[in-house]
Order: sequence, then C-alpha cells, then structure tokens
Amino acid sequence: MNIRAVIFDLFGTLITNYDRKEYLSVIEQMGEAVGADPVEFRTLWRKHYVERLTGDFKTESDNIRWVCDQLGVAPSAPQVEDSNRTYLEYALPNLETPRDGAGNVLTELKDRGIQTGLLSDCGPWVPKHWGRFPVSELIDFPVYSCSAGIKKPDPEVYRTVLDGLAVEAQQAMYVADGNGQELVVAGQLGMRAVRITPWNAPGPTPDADYSTDWHGESIGTLGDVLTLLD
Repeated sequence: MNIRAVIFDLFGTLITNYDRKEYLSVIEQMGEAVGADPVEFRTLWRKHYVERLTGDFKTESDNIRWVCDQLGVAPSAPQVEDSNRTYLEYALPNLETPRDGAGNVLTELKDRGIQTGLLSDCGPWVPKHWGRFPVSELIDFPVYSCSAGIKKPDPEVYRTVLDGLAVEAQQAMYVADGNGQELVVAGQLGMRAVRITPWNAPGPTPDADYSTDWHGESIGTLGDVLTLLD
C-alpha cells in the first residue's frame, strides 16, 4: 500500500535526548529544592519512571510529592513548585528546539497529502507544553504515553495513533531512533519501520535501551524520510 501517514517518535528523533549527566544532576537539584536527600530522591524518581510515563501522576508536581512522601519528606507548596520549575527549566528547551529539517519535512509531507503523527513515551509536561514545539501544528495526531496510559512497545499505543489518523498499519511509516523494541513491534504490526540515527548519542540518555539490533531500513536525517517516500 502507499504510505498515507508518517508517525514520528519524539526524543532522539524530532528533539534531542536528555544528556545523562545533566539529567541526573537536575533530578538531584529537584530533591534539594524539597529538602530531600538528593541521591535518594534521584534514585526513587528514576526507579518509577514507567509510572510517570503511563499516567500514574497527572503532573510532575504530583510525582514530586509522591517521591517526597515515600522518603518521609513534607515539602511546602512553594518548595514543590520550585522543584518542578527546576525540571521544566531543563526540559523545555529540548521541546522548543526541533531537529534540523523538521519543519521542512513536516511541511512537505503535508503538501504531499500525507498525514503526520507522533508517538512519544513522555511525562505529563510534554502534552501540557506541546504548543511550544515550533512545528507542533504540523503534527496531525499526537499520542503521549502519559495520556494513553500505556507506553511503547505495547501494540495498543501504536493502534491508538493509527486509529487517530484513520489509516491501516500497512499505510503508515514509523520513524524512530530505536529505543527498546519500538521499531520491532511497529514492523510486526505491518508498519514500515525506519530507524533514524539519534540526534545525540544514545549513551547519555537517562532511561533508554538501544540494545536491540536493527536490520531494517535506516536513515541519518529527517530529510531522508522524503527520499524513502520518493
């Protein structure tokens, strides 16, 4: 079938991945802001990242309060907001800076009559601030794991974005940097799965798994998506 929709991963694909060293430092600063032991706060925050990505916490502030409760810390509301602000000041610039070529590629896809989707494993700050992504209006149907309640590589989260775009799996291309089994499952579902070289090296990412060998189609830049479609 002809490709009627291209669905993109977010981190490492349309925006940069977090740098591990910087990320861990930020989480420790969040712990300091609420009066918790920074290392204990960081450890618990990271240990329960799946819950954050699948909607157990409606906001990052809820997540911060939960970690504090587990550690026996009782921060004030201003302390929680200061901690949350520390996180957002680090995270938002990533969302505000699209990968080179993102605007041109998304615009060209729209001009060709090809729909665009997003499938992102992310915390609640991403959908809340999605409008800050400079080309967010060029994504027809974004799906966030924290809103869907499931994350990749659960097949249902792929079906959610396919249904939202009203296309069959065989009519969709999925472009991602290949964290975990995301490309493998996309291919098993019948999508044209394409690995893009991560914007930054996969090593520094905080909770990534690039151990899966990928032998399918691969590209180096977002512009190569158009070449594949040609």
